Amino acid sequence: MKLSYKLALTLGLGVSAFVALLAFKSFSMDYFVERNKIEVQFKTIETAQKQLDYEILHNAFFLYTNQDTINSQIEIIRQDIQSLSKELATLHNHYDSEKKFQHYSDSFEKKVTAIYDFQTNNTVIKNTTAAIPVLQNRLFETINFSDPRDRAALNQIHQIGGSILLGKNALDYELIASLNPKINPFLNYRFHEPVIDELTQRLIAHYQIIGKMFPEYLVAMEEANNPQVAELLESTKQTYADESARELQSVTKFSYFLMALYTLSLGIITLFLFRSEKESRIDTLTRLQNRKSYEERVQHSLKDLGLILINIRKFKHYNDFYGVSEGDKLLIETARHIRTLPFSGKNPTYYRLGADDFGILFETSSTQSLETLAKEVLTAFSKNPIIIDGEIRTPSIVIAASTFKPLLETADMALKSNGSINPIIYHEGLNLRQVIEDNVTKVQEFKAALTEGRVIPYYQPIVDLSNRLVSKHEVLARVLMKDGEVRSIFPYLTIAKESNLYPDLTRTIISQSFAVIATHSGDFSINLSIEDISSIDTVKMIEQKLLEYENIGQRIIFEILESEAIKEYDAIIDFIALMRHYGCRIAIDDFGSGYSNFSRILNLTIDIIKIDGSLIRYLDSDDKAITIVQTIVNFTKSASIQTVAEFVHNQAIADIVSNLGIDAAQGFYFYEPAPEPVPIGHL
Repeated sequence: MKLSYKLALTLGLGVSAFVALLAFKSFSMDYFVERNKIEVQFKTIETAQKQLDYEILHNAFFLYTNQDTINSQIEIIRQDIQSLSKELATLHNHYDSEKKFQHYSDSFEKKVTAIYDFQTNNTVIKNTTAAIPVLQNRLFETINFSDPRDRAALNQIHQIGGSILLGKNALDYELIASLNPKINPFLNYRFHEPVIDELTQRLIAHYQIIGKMFPEYLVAMEEANNPQVAELLESTKQTYADESARELQSVTKFSYFLMALYTLSLGIITLFLFRSEKESRIDTLTRLQNRKSYEERVQHSLKDLGLILINIRKFKHYNDFYGVSEGDKLLIETARHIRTLPFSGKNPTYYRLGADDFGILFETSSTQSLETLAKEVLTAFSKNPIIIDGEIRTPSIVIAASTFKPLLETADMALKSNGSINPIIYHEGLNLRQVIEDNVTKVQEFKAALTEGRVIPYYQPIVDLSNRLVSKHEVLARVLMKDGEVRSIFPYLTIAKESNLYPDLTRTIISQSFAVIATHSGDFSINLSIEDISSIDTVKMIEQKLLEYENIGQRIIFEILESEAIKEYDAIIDFIALMRHYGCRIAIDDFGSGYSNFSRILNLTIDIIKIDGSLIRYLDSDDKAITIVQTIVNFTKSASIQTVAEFVHNQAIADIVSNLGIDAAQGFYFYEPAPEPVPIGHL
């Protein structure tokens, strides 16, 4: 697995662990909030129940209390129980707590029934207890004893009343029960004074009520204050705490796992980043150090450095001829040669600096000639041929060297200026900086022209050679300078591609030319590069224009360079299929300028072949050119493909291309490009 895939996988693992940690943090917060909420609810019920028990006792000992407080407290507890029951029902792994709490809820309802019974008995007992002192006071107010026997009886009755009140307040059942024998003798006793007799009979009746109801009163109060209900709540609370503790252990273990996973991910990511940082300085194909490593050494070196730049000349042609795989083998073998060649420069390091550019960076010395070192490298290549799959390959190696900063730029300038000199050493006399300045100026001119709408289409007529009448046009780009001069687009094409302005150029020409084509008759051919065809945005824009101008596609011919049609075969096939849908035709431009591949061109199902001007312009003086063009014409006629001759510049060439059987021609002999199309059929 590639390092980038491993890094992506590990990074994904780390992100997943981090997301899981965040999710776990959120879950933990919710978990602890919920747990604390339930514990608070347990505490609330516990406190409310203690308050209820207090109110019951308070109600039992004090005469003038409101029983509504007890009823209100019961409803509060019921609501709390109902709320907590719902909370427990939603929790996992708390089944024992839920079951115990339901048992507590049932026990509390039994307690409530006992409370209601107690309140009933308590009401009677309290009323009776309150009535006894009142009756006793009235007896003292009306007392008029003429009979000593009545006086003694009344004293005993008062004593019994005091004992009853004492027993009731002390909740002493035995004391209350022991008074019944003392009360019985007075059931039939009659006082001489009718008022006293009535009051004493009423008093004794209250004594009897207390004696009769006090056992039930005590039982009801005991059930109402049953400690087992509170103990059951405490037990449920403890069960919940135990279950929560076990659950917390699982949660804690999972958190440790996530932390370990996250830490492991960070460690692996760090390792991969370290390896990736190291790999980022190595070219993956040749295993030489890359441009980044080169720039770091140049930036941090305290010594004077020199650079020998090694280029495989026409590597693109080699790649096209042998294929990409063979091209890669050539690069690998070239890198191996560079790494192992005898080089006498001081502290050399070896780099792949571009697609087909290699470099040797070294510390300069007054005792070593730069030219000598460069020749040393070139000689090593000539003495040690490159062998691939047992076959000797002889790529053309070009070498440039420089000690002027910036090293790579100056060496590259020397390389690009090289004619027949090999190796070439950079020196100030090359005046290559002027070339760079000119390029910068051209970029600025072209960018301003695009922005200001001064990049415009021109139209060059194409003549039907059978009647020498205009049959179609080719759309060409022109740059209108601020002083009114009209320049060819050719000097700006490379600049446009290297400065990323080429897509804007194509879209500008297509947009303007379609508007003109819509108002003129005849067919029009438009040049497209592989950059255009590979650009999704450009292709979409072309489709939009084809839809905007109805049926215009039947009059559009897209010209594709032969070299690009062969190199980017699959992409061209897809584009052709798409354009066929709109009725467009396809032409191969500059045919014969490179390695013409008739079978591949035939498979593209094209409509027109435009024969390159490098063949056409010498037809009147080069028999070999005539032979090549005749071969192309024979091929196209057998395949029912039309032909167009480019760069027809005089009468002799026009006659030759006509005699060779070429269908149409264009060039300055017939018409120069103009800002407006010529009417179709024009002579």
